[in-house]
Amino acid sequence: MNVFSGRLMRNVLSGAVAGAILILTVSMAYGAPAAPKSPCADPPRAPQMPQGATASDEEMREGHDALQKYVNALQDYQNCAEGVIKALPADTNPAIRQQWEANANAAIDAAHEIADVYSIQLRAFKARQ
Repeated sequence: MNVFSGRLMRNVLSGAVAGAILILTVSMAYGAPAAPKSPCADPPRAPQMPQGATASDEEMREGHDALQKYVNALQDYQNCAEGVIKALPADTNPAIRQQWEANANAAIDAAHEIADVYSIQLRAFKARQ
């Protein structure tokens, strides 16, 4: 994977988050009721993964550690969102329930995507060995 592909994946991940925000904003502008303030901490930005073709052992370890921390934060967010979904009253607007579900699913998708990026970079790193 080259530098361009790594940037592309970071842009895809950033675009997914921006898309979710845009959907929520548009739905609010068209009269969909806003969800109450989230009790879930916002997930952090995706860390930059090392480039396996040029990274040192230490950079790959740091990338792995950053990946684990990020994935754990996304799992915490997803668990919190699922708790919110379960606690929603039966008469909750379906759009709010769907948004929470979409946010929880997006967190897991982001975790899978960044893990895939790291795996590609790890293979490139090991190929140099």
